[in-house]
Amino acid sequence: MRPFKFKTIFYIVDATLVIICVLVLNGCSSDSEPDATGAVNYAEQGWRFYSSGDYAQALLSFERAVNFDETLADAHNGIGWSHLSLSVNVPLAQEAFQNAIQLDNANADAWVGLAMVLYLRNKESNDFISAIRAIDNALQGDAQYLFRHDYQSKADLYALKAACYYYLGEHQPATAEIDKALQIDTTNRTAIALQNLVKE
Repeated sequence: MRPFKFKTIFYIVDATLVIICVLVLNGCSSDSEPDATGAVNYAEQGWRFYSSGDYAQALLSFERAVNFDETLADAHNGIGWSHLSLSVNVPLAQEAFQNAIQLDNANADAWVGLAMVLYLRNKESNDFISAIRAIDNALQGDAQYLFRHDYQSKADLYALKAACYYYLGEHQPATAEIDKALQIDTTNRTAIALQNLVKE
């Protein structure tokens, strides 16, 4: 009879271990579901790091936010700006901005980021044309996302458009955008520099 009891004890222990493993695995599977609060907290932390100039830590925070909730557009936007500020990987910055825009078409900040990437990349004239369109979308987007960092007013956006037109060789539209920028901010350095270039 003793061997039977031993087998019974082993069966009970095995069954208990199986139940524990199933419970643990079920507990782990809930991590794959979006955690909006965790994502927002990491995104906010990311913007704090970004504001302090710690772009590497900002990038880590934004990536953690996306791991919690991959649908959080502003976290993708933060990844884009972090990559852009670190000057490490422009294609990754572009991909992040495009993800943000795909998730939230009204995210004006992501449109500005995409415009900056296209302007900096300038592989072909189409990049400048696409950058101009991105700026126009930013100006029509949700204003709450504008002027959070890296650019201070619409004058900066008009100056960027002017630069795109200038490099396309279209001086008349460049001048019109320079005028818009200077009407808002008479001391905008980019607009003043472009104004001098157009006059030459």
